[in-house]
Amino acid sequence: MKKTNNSLTKIISVFLSFAIVFSVAGAYAPRTRAKSLDSLKSEYSEIKNKVSESEKKVSQLEEQKAKQEEIVSALNEQLSQLNDELANVTSQKEVINGDISVTESKITSLNNEINSLDEQIALKDEQIDETVELFCRRMKANYVAGETSVLEIFTSSSDLASFLNRLEMFKRVTQKDQGLVDELHEEIASIEKMQDELNKKKTELQTQKSELVIKRDDLQHTQNVLNSTQQEIVEKSNEVNEKIASLNTQTSKLNVSIEEYNAEMAKIDNEIDAFIKAEQARKNSSGSSSGGSSSGGSSSGSYSATIIPSKVTGGWAWPVPYSEAYVISGYGYRNDPKTGVFKFHGGIDITMGSAYGKNIIATRAGTVIRALYTSSGYGHYIMIDHGDGFVSLYGHCSDLLVSTGQKVSRGQVIARIGATGYATGPHCHFEIRYNGERVNPLNYVSR
Repeated sequence: MKKTNNSLTKIISVFLSFAIVFSVAGAYAPRTRAKSLDSLKSEYSEIKNKVSESEKKVSQLEEQKAKQEEIVSALNEQLSQLNDELANVTSQKEVINGDISVTESKITSLNNEINSLDEQIALKDEQIDETVELFCRRMKANYVAGETSVLEIFTSSSDLASFLNRLEMFKRVTQKDQGLVDELHEEIASIEKMQDELNKKKTELQTQKSELVIKRDDLQHTQNVLNSTQQEIVEKSNEVNEKIASLNTQTSKLNVSIEEYNAEMAKIDNEIDAFIKAEQARKNSSGSSSGGSSSGGSSSGSYSATIIPSKVTGGWAWPVPYSEAYVISGYGYRNDPKTGVFKFHGGIDITMGSAYGKNIIATRAGTVIRALYTSSGYGHYIMIDHGDGFVSLYGHCSDLLVSTGQKVSRGQVIARIGATGYATGPHCHFEIRYNGERVNPLNYVSR
């Protein structure tokens, strides 16, 4: 009896020892996992902050780039207008130079005519001088020989008829000399009148030429100013383009950093998903003698083979709360809308008329575990953990209205429809994941 009691005591002691060990292990195991999860989340949060800072810098650089591009556009427009003005000024100069050439030709022609008239006047002056000299010689000869008076002609005449004939001859000689002089003077007066008219025309043409030269000089000054301004604009445009190139370089470097951060975040995210999946499996195995769920398939490119609950307490709401919203692309394999490559689509795309900026709501209550931006992929997106193995995702948003760690309720507006990331147009990419595996959302949500 005593042996029996001792044996029983030993068995009870061993049993209690195992119970204590298991209870201690059970008490500390979750803490170890929680600490690991907290560490991962903290690391994720730090990287997320770096991404946010980098994205903020990228946004600032993009704003600066946009302003610089506006400046370049304005400078190019100004340059185009200046080129038009220069072309117009050049055309005017060509016309004026042509008018000046024509005017100079007319002035040259008038000068030739005036020179010809000067020669004619000089010739007539010589003829007048010769006639006057001849007349003077005749008068001198008459004076030397004794001036023949009318009385002398009368007394020396044999009769009246002879007297009248001799008197008439004397008058004719005198009148001829005088008439010749008068005729020459008339010709000179006519030539001088023509010369005056030509000089008047010449003066008018010279005035026109002076005015044209002034216009040409003004145009030349305008052209010089335009050329100077054009050079300044080209230099300014080059300077701005250099700034844009520098901004592009900085943006590229930041985008590389963001991609590296995103890759690191994706790695941590996979670790978190694996941790959550393992934790859920542990809960299922501890709460069900049948062993819980078995996992198959891949979250990155195939249908899920996970055993999924057919119903969820509280139900799911349609993520785009409008009666006219519809599914434009379903869950499963399809031809990629951009590349045409046949590949897996892990969610559904919901859109509607004038979709941009429309509300996106939380399909169920939960905690936001991700609210961030990637330059490719989902763009602006949100992930909500519903606490029972289900996580919902909302991608390509234009604005995010909630932040990581925030509690949300079913039907709460969390974002706006957009086309950020890898998208061909405004829509909401909606996914449901169970224990980290993508499942068909239409098995849970409907309009």
